[in-house]
Amino acid sequence: MRFLYLPVLLSSLCWALQEFPPAAGSLPPAEALVKKPIVRYDAQSIHQFNNTPYKDYDKFINSVIEESAGVTFSEINDLNGQIRPEMVKVTHENFFRIFRLDLFKQCPFWSGTEGFCMHRSCAVDTIDDWKDLPAVWQPEALGAIENASPASQDNSKDYCEIDEVNEDTVYVDLVQNPERFTGYGGDQSFQIWKSIYSENCFNLGHDQCVEKNFYYKLISGMHASISTHLSNEYLDLKTKQYGPNLKQFMFRVGDFPDRIENIYLNYIIVLKALIKLESSGILDNLEFSDDEQFRSKEVELKDELRDIIKPSYHLGDDTAECLFDENSLFQSADAAEIKDEIKENFRNVSRIMDCVHCDRCRLWGKVQTTGYGTALKVLFDLQKGKDYGNSTYDISKVELIALVNTFDRLSRSVESIKNFKKMYDVAIKAEEEGERVGEEDDAGNSISNVSGVDSSSIVGDQVDFTNPDVFESGGKIEAEYNDIVFPYKGKNTVKAAFYTELNNVWGALQLIFRSYQIFPKVVYNWCLIRVVYYWNKFVGHVQQDFDVNRLYHQEL
Repeated sequence: MRFLYLPVLLSSLCWALQEFPPAAGSLPPAEALVKKPIVRYDAQSIHQFNNTPYKDYDKFINSVIEESAGVTFSEINDLNGQIRPEMVKVTHENFFRIFRLDLFKQCPFWSGTEGFCMHRSCAVDTIDDWKDLPAVWQPEALGAIENASPASQDNSKDYCEIDEVNEDTVYVDLVQNPERFTGYGGDQSFQIWKSIYSENCFNLGHDQCVEKNFYYKLISGMHASISTHLSNEYLDLKTKQYGPNLKQFMFRVGDFPDRIENIYLNYIIVLKALIKLESSGILDNLEFSDDEQFRSKEVELKDELRDIIKPSYHLGDDTAECLFDENSLFQSADAAEIKDEIKENFRNVSRIMDCVHCDRCRLWGKVQTTGYGTALKVLFDLQKGKDYGNSTYDISKVELIALVNTFDRLSRSVESIKNFKKMYDVAIKAEEEGERVGEEDDAGNSISNVSGVDSSSIVGDQVDFTNPDVFESGGKIEAEYNDIVFPYKGKNTVKAAFYTELNNVWGALQLIFRSYQIFPKVVYNWCLIRVVYYWNKFVGHVQQDFDVNRLYHQEL
């Protein structure tokens, strides 16, 4: 019978062959990869989140958002509820749903030896054929603002790097590739955020200028907004469906009032940039396409944007500026130096997105860093009298699309914060009454799993895959995990023990015969990875040796 195990041993050998260390000289410096500290998500109840503003929500939402022009959280909630349907409509339009980027750009800061995401949820469905692009994105319809060469633009105003059009350029439908939890994490993901905060941000404090504090809050709000999206589209291991996970949200955002506040501040900042584009006349002068047949649709899209922008004009105090007074910043004697420092730091943040090895995460990271960079450029470098009404003002189609989609992401975050508040109230009530949560929210979404994965199934920040309750759905173990054998939960009798052993033998035989079935596929995939890698190395796309550690191992 031992020969039956041959495919199992050979399959293991195929992977073991890939575990030899890379060639000398190809490893990054020892300090390049920072190890992620252990995070223990061990809250046993929602009551343990003591810092959350949800405990006194009325007081919180009626307070004024710091740095704003006297705007309250409640006013933003009301505004967002009013414009949210129009925001969804605009981002589903063919013009705003397509984003151009380079998914194959090399990381400029460190060697990418770990963290490549090979899971299907990390993949991006690109549009590979021109005929599959909407008419407005066809080559003959692409407008001047799409095709403008970087040399013709004033790059001194840019707060982010935008991918140039080259042979690696891809077009992605953002609606078909939504931002959601992919499982991408661990040391490589931690390194991304650590680099952003420690090397390209400033510490929040009273002993530094208001501009640097403002920049820190912008980065924090971007991080918190992304975490909100991932918590709102979190993978339920029981149902294999994406949905809101209250416990994840509370751990990452909900128990930190400053993070929630920074999301609202970013909402105001990006919206104010859209207002400035509209009030300056630049939006009117922008040509979305060279196609004459698209002119009527272009007018319609601009009217839709105005419908989103105009309800916010009345928000704020009695000053001349609504929402946010950008003119109060960069007014000191060393303002130019501070602005250049902030600009270069945010450019680096946009470059760091090329170090993200989850394609979907990289896509949305690029969209949002480009959106925030565009907002900063419009707010602080669009000068009255000089640029107002100037049709040659340097804003590209990609920047406008990123700005609109970034505001949509923030709008979604504000909506999610309100929905999580409803889930929080249900969970608190259920815990106080000793009941299991089984209601639905106002949108009809099930919130029976508001606490996420049961805490007994979590070790550190990893799911305990030995717990059968994690994978059981309707009394059956999902086929994706059918090679995991769990202890038999029967009575402790001789007959039960006999059938337990019989089941174990049958399960072992099934595993062996399945290995015969998948062995050709394992060999094929291993050979394919090798061939593709060495071909890319031959044509100059990669510089480091092949290392299995670069392959992704999912952390949920």
